[in-house]
Amino acid sequence: MRPPSSLPSPRPCWKRCLGWLLPVLIVSPFVVRFALSTAAPTDEKERKPPVRSERPLPRLSGRTIDGGHAGTELFRNRRGVVYVFATTDRDAELVAGIVRRLEVSATKANIGFLGVNREGNPKLAVAFAKREGLRFPILADRSLSLSRKLQVPPGRSSVIVVDAAGYIVGGFTGLQGELSDLDQAYENELRRILHLQDIGGSVTPALGLMPQAPNFEVKSLDGEVVKLSELKGKVVVFVFFAPTCPHCHTTLQFLDGLARRLQQPDLHIVPVSVSNRRYVLEDMVEQLGIQLAVYVDPDNSAQRAYAHRHVVPDIVVIDREGRVVARLHGSDARAEALITMEVRQALGVENPLLLDRNGYSGEQLCQTCHRDQHQTWALTNHAYAFKTLIEHGEERNPACLPCHTVGWEVPGGYSLEQPYPHLEGVQCENCHGRGGPHQSPDFSKQGLKPVCISCHNPKHSLNFKFAERLPEVSHSMNLRFTNLSLEERQALLARRDKRVRTLFDEGDYLGTAACQGCHATEHELWAKSAHAHAFDTLSRKQEDENAECQKCHTTGFKEPGGFPEGGEALQQVGCESCHGPGGDHVRPDAQKHGTILALADKCDSCVILQICGSCHDDQNDPGFEFELTDKLELIRHGPAVMKSAKR
Repeated sequence: MRPPSSLPSPRPCWKRCLGWLLPVLIVSPFVVRFALSTAAPTDEKERKPPVRSERPLPRLSGRTIDGGHAGTELFRNRRGVVYVFATTDRDAELVAGIVRRLEVSATKANIGFLGVNREGNPKLAVAFAKREGLRFPILADRSLSLSRKLQVPPGRSSVIVVDAAGYIVGGFTGLQGELSDLDQAYENELRRILHLQDIGGSVTPALGLMPQAPNFEVKSLDGEVVKLSELKGKVVVFVFFAPTCPHCHTTLQFLDGLARRLQQPDLHIVPVSVSNRRYVLEDMVEQLGIQLAVYVDPDNSAQRAYAHRHVVPDIVVIDREGRVVARLHGSDARAEALITMEVRQALGVENPLLLDRNGYSGEQLCQTCHRDQHQTWALTNHAYAFKTLIEHGEERNPACLPCHTVGWEVPGGYSLEQPYPHLEGVQCENCHGRGGPHQSPDFSKQGLKPVCISCHNPKHSLNFKFAERLPEVSHSMNLRFTNLSLEERQALLARRDKRVRTLFDEGDYLGTAACQGCHATEHELWAKSAHAHAFDTLSRKQEDENAECQKCHTTGFKEPGGFPEGGEALQQVGCESCHGPGGDHVRPDAQKHGTILALADKCDSCVILQICGSCHDDQNDPGFEFELTDKLELIRHGPAVMKSAKR
């Protein structure tokens, strides 16, 4: 077995080759590919993004079925889902269910939804939307002009997924097939594209937890029954495959070869066909020349137990304790390396490293041998760093990607030209080098601090103190969390995502009058803002004595010199609420630079959002973090802005 060499993530097939391919669904008329381009220039200022090969979403606008107005402006700077339907479509209710569940899951993911109804009677569409629980705007398309723009055929409901740049990155027209749960398969693929949690994922390792494998009972072509319950203490590779799927053929031949090489009686490979046609399976076995016994699942009980969603090959590795230690879909050199290492590790035999020889391997290969470390990493925000870019529409921004991916623009690393999914997020190799000490033995000599501050610098990380923040990601410090349940781990992540930070260095608060002498123009602009009158809103609501409200409607709440110590002068959201205490800044002998927090050079999404978001959070201002750019324009000031305003 040779290690992979800078290959992308595995490519799965859909059962019976229904036309689904990575990186997106491909069901006519939506054929979408990753863009390819020449190497990018080294100078970021001169860099041009790769040419996109995907089709841009056409502009849509018009009257809604309830008499309002809407359009694709809903998708500005965020992802979108367009749902095109008629109530008479034979799959209308199933597709509506998919879209409704997506909308519920996308509540906090910054995804817009827009419907297009292509029938003459809007009352039918209004009743349908109410019955199906569709809460988003739906355009009336009586003339079918919008449908023609979108190039969707009549008779079947369509779903189109758009990225934040306005390009179509996935979708489908009609549920192609008659399987009872096919809508769940389509839904899961849309969730993958949208980076939303999939459904039925309880038999897949998550947040460092390896679930117990459900029992299965399948039959060989000779009628022999195999049950997981009879394989206790064995290592099992359980595979769902389609007999006509070429990727499945590759996987079966690989597993057949793996079994022959290892010659381990405790290894049981159980390939289960999703088709029960015996003659097709017999022909496949003969053509592939494999010695593996293949099995069928006549009543689909195994598929239900493992929440199989018709993506093949679907490979589950089960260890001697009956735990699912790995689950993946698709077949390529990287998938084969991962399966080989997981199987060898579970068997307890010699396990040579199969890291990528010319690139970055990704966290999945690391976790095969480093279970505890991987568990603790999965409970940090590092693991979900790419998701934050997706939610803010910055997943193609070269200024953000170096600190949210692995090996940015290094050969074999993540790039816009080669956006490998397995290298998304801040992973093991960001902190320990490519391949860790196995391939980069000198990397650790510099220590962790230089690595951390290369991203957690003043422009991108507010008041970052290495010694304070290291425990948040330290493997040894987080080992105490490895006994938590899935629900407890989810709660821990939620707390860490919203943890209270010390925004500023200590100092005395003085009030805005102390700033006005040197910053008269900025003070004048501030005096006209809602921030200047924030305490008045409390008084009108008779909440001016409420300490919980005072925290965000005054300056320096319970800090030295702040409210209430500072009196009425601090009854407002003043300059120091955003720039920190000014006591050290205004002293006659003070060094002006560095004694107050300047924001003009800071990243809006990284630093300024931390400050604004300390009050404009989900509880008090839902959706604010995704409206930051527009909201900042209302209060932005500083020399460059002032100069522009005077022209």
